[in-house]
Amino acid sequence: MQSGPVIETNVLVPMRDGVRLAADVYRPSASGRFPVLLSRTPYNKNVQAALAKYFVENGYAVVVMDSRGLYASKGEWHPYTDEGRDGYDTQQWIGQQPWADGKIGMFGRSYPGYTQVAAAPYRSEYVKAIMPEAAQSSNFEAIWSWNGIYHLALGLSWGTGQEAIAKGMPRPAPSWVEVMNHLPLKSSMDLIGVHSKFVGDTLDHETYDDFWKAMSIQEKYGDMDVAAYHLTGWYDDLTHETISNFVNMRKLSRSEHARRWQMLLIGPWGHGVRTDPKYGDVDFGPQMATDLRKLHLHWYDYHLKGVRNGLETEAPIRIFVMGENVWRDEQEWPLTRARATRLYLHSSGTANTRMGDGTLSDKTPGAERSDVYAYDPRYPVPTYGGHGSGGGGITRDGAFSIQGPMDQRSTQQRADVLVYTTENLPADTEVTGAAELSLFFSTDVIDTDFFATLSDVYPDGRAILITEGALRTRHRESREMTKLLTPKQTYEVKIPLWETSNVFKAGHRVRLHITSSNFPRFNRNLNSGKPMAEEMEEDIRVAHQVILHDAQHPSSLMLPVVPADAKRGTPQR
Repeated sequence: MQSGPVIETNVLVPMRDGVRLAADVYRPSASGRFPVLLSRTPYNKNVQAALAKYFVENGYAVVVMDSRGLYASKGEWHPYTDEGRDGYDTQQWIGQQPWADGKIGMFGRSYPGYTQVAAAPYRSEYVKAIMPEAAQSSNFEAIWSWNGIYHLALGLSWGTGQEAIAKGMPRPAPSWVEVMNHLPLKSSMDLIGVHSKFVGDTLDHETYDDFWKAMSIQEKYGDMDVAAYHLTGWYDDLTHETISNFVNMRKLSRSEHARRWQMLLIGPWGHGVRTDPKYGDVDFGPQMATDLRKLHLHWYDYHLKGVRNGLETEAPIRIFVMGENVWRDEQEWPLTRARATRLYLHSSGTANTRMGDGTLSDKTPGAERSDVYAYDPRYPVPTYGGHGSGGGGITRDGAFSIQGPMDQRSTQQRADVLVYTTENLPADTEVTGAAELSLFFSTDVIDTDFFATLSDVYPDGRAILITEGALRTRHRESREMTKLLTPKQTYEVKIPLWETSNVFKAGHRVRLHITSSNFPRFNRNLNSGKPMAEEMEEDIRVAHQVILHDAQHPSSLMLPVVPADAKRGTPQR
């Protein structure tokens, strides 16, 4: 009988600058050399013990390392910026160990997914395959901000929590509702009791500048040369960035081998693969379950052990089509068979609330009254559903839940929310890809936000969130610069909605709602045009938003509709 793994704890691995990082090494008790699976994490290497032992039982050695400056590792904690170099140095150390056979794979979700792609441009000769689950590409487009709209709930809590660990302090437990409402943002950490220079920098850098580029891989895809299996969920706050990593590594990686061996799996979950079919207000059925451990072995056995297990015959993309609730294989992303289908916004000027007269149809508008609502930052629309990295609520009592596909009716009954809905659909309608809102608007302030949410309205009235998008108007022309508005001038902006796949069933309706806040997931735009970190209560301006949808200003929603008679991928229940 095979004995348990040989475990060496707190092995100190030297980095190029002499700092030593702590790793736990798990390896089979048998003598010999083994392929190695590496995970580098800021979340305590000890929590990976069970998974590491599972991999050892299947013939791998495993190295799990604490990020620089955290837990048992030496040095100073600087989020993101050290991970590429430290990852490469660790890979080179592993490759020279007597128990390593010269082939390395990597695993991990979220930040440990990022540590994989961050090291990829260094191209260690030992790394043959990685498996980043929910990995960042820039941090500016999603996890820390939504192209300039600050991810308040995550930024303040995660950033200060990690800083507390680095400083040996208790994890902060303030009244998070009080913290989120505090102004100015730059002094929020006074209430938390932990100060993080990194968090302060994320507040100060409102454009995609050198601060963000230092932790981005978006400019480095052409330097990569590794097989990668990317995983995310339709409601992950890293859906878009994970897909971006897949698309660009498939297009720009240095070798044909690396370009061929990019794979992507997207399921009906948020920030992490789920086995519970119930998520938010939807039951996706038992067929949605994915055995993540077996998926890892399938990938690594092929690339690190040379096992011919059929991986080479599998489609590069596997998506879960919501609504139909089936898995489907695809060969490309985005789908070329999807047809850009435009639905125009209509009303007689009273689209406020879901009880209003806002509609969506393929009919182009004529002479129509504009819709108007007042956005008062003192009374923001509360976060409820959508893309997120948390489990339950933002607060301990479960408030402000971000569990993906949640019923939006409570949000859609507010007067500061415009709602546009189709008639009952005569046939099933599949939307797969990224939608886009073309919005004509004017306002009486110099800067404001718009949030657009797509929902699936069931015959019983439930309005289940499908996907969403947002824009801070100062970033309407570029994420690398800001440009304020001229009050009461009409503008057209494009608001991308993140990728999704959903079949709106016959008898259902497609709904779009538009508003100007999503708090406390994102910071409130106080409409002053001032730097967000410095805005005070006295800077608050009420924005009177005018949404135009007439012949000269045809606001519309573009949906990527897959025709029913188009050649389909391979559905699998």
